[in-house]
Amino acid sequence: MSKQSIFAEIRTARVERILDAKQSRVLTSPWMRRTLSLVAIISSYAVLATLLIPTPYTISKTNRIRPDYDLMDSTWLYDFRDTTQGIALLLLIWSFILLRMSMRRVTLLPNEYLDELQIINRDWAFKTGYLVVRRIGFGLALLFAFLATVGNQLTGFSAGYGIIPNAFRALERYVSDLSTEDPFGFYFKAFLLLAFVAYSFPLILLAWREARFPEVVPEAQVNQETKEPSTEARKAKFYFTALKWILIFMAACASLAISPNIFMTFGYLYYVLIIPLVYWVIPGSVVLFVWASITATKSVISARKAGFSSTQQKRWANLTTLFLTITLILGLAVGSLMVFAFSNAWRQLGLESGFLLPAALLSGFLMIPAQAISMAFFAKLETKQKVAYDE
Repeated sequence: MSKQSIFAEIRTARVERILDAKQSRVLTSPWMRRTLSLVAIISSYAVLATLLIPTPYTISKTNRIRPDYDLMDSTWLYDFRDTTQGIALLLLIWSFILLRMSMRRVTLLPNEYLDELQIINRDWAFKTGYLVVRRIGFGLALLFAFLATVGNQLTGFSAGYGIIPNAFRALERYVSDLSTEDPFGFYFKAFLLLAFVAYSFPLILLAWREARFPEVVPEAQVNQETKEPSTEARKAKFYFTALKWILIFMAACASLAISPNIFMTFGYLYYVLIIPLVYWVIPGSVVLFVWASITATKSVISARKAGFSSTQQKRWANLTTLFLTITLILGLAVGSLMVFAFSNAWRQLGLESGFLLPAALLSGFLMIPAQAISMAFFAKLETKQKVAYDE
């Protein structure tokens, strides 16, 4: 039998983790799936509506564009827009995350672990969802193609002073004003909304249809013989549980700072969460990283000394070592970059300080999936003594 690729091994490990994970009755309940679907739809429309309200601006003598704060302070619409947009973005992101968690069995498991109805519903939802998204995108492309090609002709009616030319110039000025004050921020939110619709609409259709039927436990899981998990599997389960709650807590703190208005409205919650974040979560994540690295290293060394029960076990040990090495290199990079950023060492080396903190942040983000993959393969390790004992 040919060896699987690394990506196939990762997919297999993910499927096994999903099968072993306990389902949440709340997230998989019909009312929760329908509620999350409605929240996702309403919040996406709310974000779209707030994006269509342009920010007033002024142009200085040096052609610098700044927001017209006097007009914004005197008009309630802009404060309402910013607050609504922040709350809608918050609900949009979290509804998508929770929907993914609720539907991950149906969307991520292979067909052999699903019943016929789940396969039919999944195929229909993704086919219909992508078809609708493609048609919406094609319709918008046709609309703007019409405006771009026929616009000059429209402005030529009535010597350029008729109702049609004035209306088109007003539309042109309105579309331009949408992104004039903050073009990067506007297009980031617009593309984020488009990506959300493309990814979430099939998921919403699937969740709404699946809510009509009770959650079915995969047949392969029901027929699977009960086996006591190994020490490595129990440690890996503890790691993934701790990592999940650390990421949820950090995501909750980051969500409260998603916009200035959200922070001003719910800032008191941020100050409530900042104490456990600084004293528990961040130190806990460092301890978890160190513990997982030491545990995986010791287990791989022990497995190599005791010998492997199969070539597949040797391959899992090699993959664990590979991603563990990547994790440790990234961890060393994070520590070194942080030391350089908060000291004068970067001056002596002739480095620019501006890239140090972003590079450390990027290395820290990459370190999380690298260590998670190493722990997924670590959970499968078994030595010859363990196999002989089980036999």
